[in-house]
Amino acid sequence: MPHKLHEWLRRIKAVEREYSAVRIATDRLLAAAERDPTILPRDQAVRVRDIRDASARLDGTYIIRLFAEFESGLRVFWSTRRKTETPGRTRDLLDGIAASQRIPNDQSLNAHAVREYRNALVHERDELKLPISIAEARSDLCRFFAFLPPEW
Repeated sequence: MPHKLHEWLRRIKAVEREYSAVRIATDRLLAAAERDPTILPRDQAVRVRDIRDASARLDGTYIIRLFAEFESGLRVFWSTRRKTETPGRTRDLLDGIAASQRIPNDQSLNAHAVREYRNALVHERDELKLPISIAEARSDLCRFFAFLPPEW
């Protein structure tokens, strides 16, 4: 696992670029399959509605991936800098790092908003928070990370 800030920022941004690539591909495949459903391989039982469902869930899937990358970086930071076991709860991990690194409250609240949205998606909660775009989530998580030292 990398121990350099720029590597973690690169990994988070890479998830956003991957999302963009998959969004383009999914949109194009959906449009083509709606025009001609016979382009879909019959042996895999993929239907137009499956592509439509995947497209509808794509943003949520990548919010989850984006936050997973962010959380992994925070856990590496914690265990490397503090030499102790990381907190089990992500909320405590975020709060502990925010306090130790003097991360402004606004940045911490934004990262928590992404965490809460991710939790609502993962646990299929009825009280789903207002959606956060991939670009906004990436920005908020990278800004939080930007307060960490260049190497750890």
